[in-house]
Amino acid sequence: MIAKWVILIIVVLLIYWGLRNLQRAKKQSTKSKNEIEDMVCCAHCGLHIPRSESITANKKYFCSIDHQQLYLKSSQ
Repeated sequence: MIAKWVILIIVVLLIYWGLRNLQRAKKQSTKSKNEIEDMVCCAHCGLHIPRSESITANKKYFCSIDHQQLYLKSSQ
């Protein structure tokens, strides 16, 4: 009889813990969607892209590795 109650309490606690973690994850994803990210301009073609998606070299931003290499070759 006691084992059934212990199992029931464990199941309820696991459900509570799972729902609480789900709510935290939902709040964090909402915050990240609302944040504004800086846009940077590709030094080779002028395309504007988010800073997190850019490639950086010599304090310049590029939209792709190809454009980075082309820019570096043309500046030598």
